[in-house]
Amino acid sequence: MTMTLTALAPAAVPAEKDDGRTKEILGALDPDFLASVQWDWDLRVILFPAEHLVLSRTRCGIADCLHPAKHGRFCSGCHRRWRESEMEMEDFIASVRRSWRCVGQFPCQVPDCERPRRTVKCGLCDAHFAQQAVRKLSLEEFLRLPDLYPMRRIGPCAVLACYRDRSSPRGVYCRAHAHRVGEARRLGTLGDELHWRRTDSAIPVSGQVSLRWLPLRLVSEILYGFQLRTAHSVRTVDQTLRRICDRARMLGLTTLQDWKVEDLHQTERAMIRAFQKVVSRIGATPETERRKDVWDLAIFGHSGILPFTEIRQPAFREAVKLWAANELGRRRGTRTHAVHSTVQSYLRGFALLSESLWLQRDNHGLDHTRLGRADIVDFSNRLGFLLQEGTISAWLRHGYTRQSRQILNWIRTSGTTRPGQPLDGLPGDFAITPEDLPDLPEDTEAGKDLPDEVMRQLCANLDLLEQSSTRETRVCVELLIDTGRRPDEAATLPWNCLAKDPDGTPVLLYNNYKANRPQRRLPIAKETAALITAQQERVRGKFPNTPVAELVLFPSTRANPEGRKPIGNIADVHRNLVDDLPEFLVPIGVHENGQPTIKMLAFDKSLIYPYTYRHTYAQRHADAGVAPDVLKVLMDHRLLSTTQGYYRVTEDRRRAAVERVIAMQFDRHGNRVWRKAQGLLESEHVRRAIGEVAVPYGVCQESSNVAAGGQSCPIRFRCVGCDHFRTDVSYLPDLQAHLSDLLRSCERLRSAFDADDWARSEAMPSEQEINRVKRLIERVKGDLDDLSVEERAQIEDAVANVRRGRPVTLGMPRRIGQPLPDVRPRRSA
Repeated sequence: MTMTLTALAPAAVPAEKDDGRTKEILGALDPDFLASVQWDWDLRVILFPAEHLVLSRTRCGIADCLHPAKHGRFCSGCHRRWRESEMEMEDFIASVRRSWRCVGQFPCQVPDCERPRRTVKCGLCDAHFAQQAVRKLSLEEFLRLPDLYPMRRIGPCAVLACYRDRSSPRGVYCRAHAHRVGEARRLGTLGDELHWRRTDSAIPVSGQVSLRWLPLRLVSEILYGFQLRTAHSVRTVDQTLRRICDRARMLGLTTLQDWKVEDLHQTERAMIRAFQKVVSRIGATPETERRKDVWDLAIFGHSGILPFTEIRQPAFREAVKLWAANELGRRRGTRTHAVHSTVQSYLRGFALLSESLWLQRDNHGLDHTRLGRADIVDFSNRLGFLLQEGTISAWLRHGYTRQSRQILNWIRTSGTTRPGQPLDGLPGDFAITPEDLPDLPEDTEAGKDLPDEVMRQLCANLDLLEQSSTRETRVCVELLIDTGRRPDEAATLPWNCLAKDPDGTPVLLYNNYKANRPQRRLPIAKETAALITAQQERVRGKFPNTPVAELVLFPSTRANPEGRKPIGNIADVHRNLVDDLPEFLVPIGVHENGQPTIKMLAFDKSLIYPYTYRHTYAQRHADAGVAPDVLKVLMDHRLLSTTQGYYRVTEDRRRAAVERVIAMQFDRHGNRVWRKAQGLLESEHVRRAIGEVAVPYGVCQESSNVAAGGQSCPIRFRCVGCDHFRTDVSYLPDLQAHLSDLLRSCERLRSAFDADDWARSEAMPSEQEINRVKRLIERVKGDLDDLSVEERAQIEDAVANVRRGRPVTLGMPRRIGQPLPDVRPRRSA
């Protein structure tokens, strides 16, 4: 059974003038899209295609039901009937047929008859139904009569938005509108019937939207917005679009740009605003956009908007527009949202300068030729006031001052102060000097890594992330933990992001959007490669018809029928997961009775967000002894100083860790070196700076060797036999690795190793050295076992801080080509 639309006369529309803007919008419409929705300029009805990746909807599972499924396999009506029937789903589907209501007009089954059916089940128009009733025949018998003749069409319904035919020569409405007007008359709510005919909506039919009796400008805007949504794979619900058209018809609107949508439902409001945005971009260029006070950055190839309205002085506003246009042209990265946030940060800083002039100048700073040094001082003082009030942080105070300085310097060097330019006559002393920049607060970039206790609990609860969100989000978070990439780098990975080096080890191919460096390679663990492979299989099975080169590894679940669009920001989903987890108890340094100590306290959950996994990745590798230059490559930084900021610790944390570790220091015989006096602890900090030198598995305190930087020792690499040698609990992993190397060397030398006897004898580790290292390990581990759980956690935290604070790891050199240590956090599959 098929439903057809009768060809009507051209739709009546309100009087309107044929302006150039309407022609411009009409010229932007895609004929192929109009054909896909069966658009006819005379009929003016949108028909949602039954087979379309974006617009089609799953039909209800009940036989003969044309409504879309909204509740699993059923439409709203059939779902309600199923719940009321208390039947099993399959039994209900097999035994029930749709009771027809409001599914559109169907032609009469008499051949060539132009009139609509009385009802869908009836199958005949009113005239033929009356003939059937008189002859008392079944439908099949009636249709076989030889004397049947078709009826001519009566005419369209009098409701201007309706595209149905009248059902009776005596009426002016279709059957549905005749029922509506009858009810309105009975209730006394009809009012002016002519006005009702102009404003009443068409009878709603699933998959059909009437744009009749709407101005041509408004029709073209709705069609263009609908076209762009579909092109971006955003699903448009016909009910929402129908309500928008009906509301516009009732309000008598001529263009969407004049619509104040605050009183509408959120879904309708969002759709109208999206339509307004894309329509406003038709014909727009950077040259035309620069004249506005609020820029749509899509015109410049970025995303978001850029408002200049907070800069109150017109001259400064125009000058800053020139700066912004120049700055946007220099931003060539692919992270368009980052460009928006960066430039907007500069504008916020300059807006504070503008606000300072507005508040502290009698003329509100409108005459820029009267500005001077005093205004810069007032601006600095105002930022200090905002800092004390808690409105801005110390970092923002420094950043806003620096950014305002850069804009003012650009204004002068670009010629914006020349005659005829916006800031002609700006005094030379109205400038922010380097001395005006406030001191930077202590660098807190390091220390953002997450403690091991927090990482263990997070990894143990990744299943909750998948339950509350999607599998893609869970795997993306796992990749962040394993690879230390930035969140947008992981979220936008292509499907074919996994490759192998010549030696067969897996590598991750990703794009460094921040530095605009494409096709970077990162060595990864085999477990991480297996995780990626499983995700590739899942995505390929979900989108089998999309070419592999166009697929993404983490496809979005919204507006993405072909798997080409990656997931968006996962910060909100990640935040919800972290907030729902129990408290994380970690060792944190505090002061009790004036003395530093460590307590097991709750970790601040606000410090756990996706980017912290990058800091944790850097710290894990630094703790594992990865050289800084190698870690710089892993982090894909251009400067080593940037990498060092990810894993160094503050002096306060290092001092507290030293005080805790020194309490478990041992000499070469394994005897514990006790430090009881506070004065000795204070001197220990100085000794670590100038009184000792790092040696394998500990430190050396022999003065001549310290003075020579560790290069003046006659028994080099035999430190465990020297009385100047000291080690502590922080070197336990190094001692264990050294013992393994000694035992391994013994085994190799005792085997059929091709070497002279004297060389074999010289290279063979002595039993005394092996026993000495074993004794040291046993003493350190024995003292650790004597500690309570809380004390042991304190020592482990102190060890981690001391190890990450070591700038160099001395010892035997690593052979060329040796793989990086596997520092992937352990977790269940």
